[in-house]
Amino acid sequence: MKPFKTIDEQYDLLLSRGLSFTNEEKAKQYLLNNNYYNVINCYAKFFMNEQDKFLPGTNFDEITHIHFFDKELKSVLFKYIIEAEKHLKSIIAYRFSEMYKDIDYAYLVSTNYSSKNLLEVTSLISNLSNIIKWQLKDKNNNPIKHYVHNHNVVPFWILTNYMNFGQIVKFYKHLKTPLQNKIAKDFSKFLNENLNTTKTKLTPTQLLSYLENVVELRNIVAHNNRILGFKCRNNTIYLKELHSTYISNPNSQRQDVFNVFIIMQCLLSKNQFAQLHNTIHKRIKNLNHHLKTIPVSIILNSIGFSQDWYNNGKIKQ
Repeated sequence: MKPFKTIDEQYDLLLSRGLSFTNEEKAKQYLLNNNYYNVINCYAKFFMNEQDKFLPGTNFDEITHIHFFDKELKSVLFKYIIEAEKHLKSIIAYRFSEMYKDIDYAYLVSTNYSSKNLLEVTSLISNLSNIIKWQLKDKNNNPIKHYVHNHNVVPFWILTNYMNFGQIVKFYKHLKTPLQNKIAKDFSKFLNENLNTTKTKLTPTQLLSYLENVVELRNIVAHNNRILGFKCRNNTIYLKELHSTYISNPNSQRQDVFNVFIIMQCLLSKNQFAQLHNTIHKRIKNLNHHLKTIPVSIILNSIGFSQDWYNNGKIKQ
């Protein structure tokens, strides 16, 4: 195990590796407040050579600005992923309730789901049932208690408010194909609005591929893990109408942050996506002003954003 180092020792170590400081006391306070590992081990690598030394001229302030950029980017993405989650819950709740409007607790009936994976369906139904049980045990009043006591049933559009993003995606995954198609058609409208067309049609397989990566990124930003260099486990499905503007090679990997950013066009309105796009561009532009030793393209590449994307600037809302 590495021995404990005081803040003074951490500072001296960075000095010995060639890092310069504008203000010693402020730098030491920053290390104390933010944890040496979370700042240096996560972000200093962008400024280091093969000998584990800092590039000539590297200043501690540059590292702190990348640390801050990472936090800001997570905050922006989380904000708009929450909006996407709201859309998903609302549309699925409406379409499911529309199809099974005459069946109380239709979401607890296994025959209302696809029969392809009954084990996962059983687990999903158990989780939904437990949500209701937990809320009924809650000492405080809540909508689920209200509906059970006054209407003897909990509508699905009420239950979705207590489901997390991963649960609603799993719910969509196990729906029967006709209902999946209807929901995918609803999200095709978001995509067509963003692409200024009416011809693009999302399939359930494509939509599910995109949703699973959004959920994975959502968990990263929600737990405040580093986003620079992050890649999702799965390679999203290539859709020419969506990807060709950004990615010329259909065989390239589509697992980074930029590819999650792209597919947000399937989940957000045109105005919302423009706000997301422009906010990220503004954050990158601000970071660029504070980097002296390395080009901002190095940070862009770590999240999959290209210099061309940055050079194209903001989009009109």
